[in-house]
Amino acid sequence: MGIPESGFVIFLGFGILCTIAGIAAGVYLLKPKDQPLQFDRWGFVVLIPIVVPIVAALLFQVLFYYRRS
Repeated sequence: MGIPESGFVIFLGFGILCTIAGIAAGVYLLKPKDQPLQFDRWGFVVLIPIVVPIVAALLFQVLFYYRRS
C-alpha cells in the first residue's frame, strides 16, 4: 500500500537535485561580479524559517510511512 519505494526514491532524488540546481542558479545570477559569497546572521534568520518546516514535513512523512509498515 502506498508509493513503491523505488519510484518514490527516484522522484525524491530528482526533486532534491532540481531544488539544489535552482538554488545554485539563483545564487550565481544574483552574486555580484568578482565578489566572494558572504552570509551574515540575517541570511540565517531568513533561511531557518524556510528550511525548518520543509525538513519537519519530510521527517514527519518518513516516520509516518515507516510506522505503518
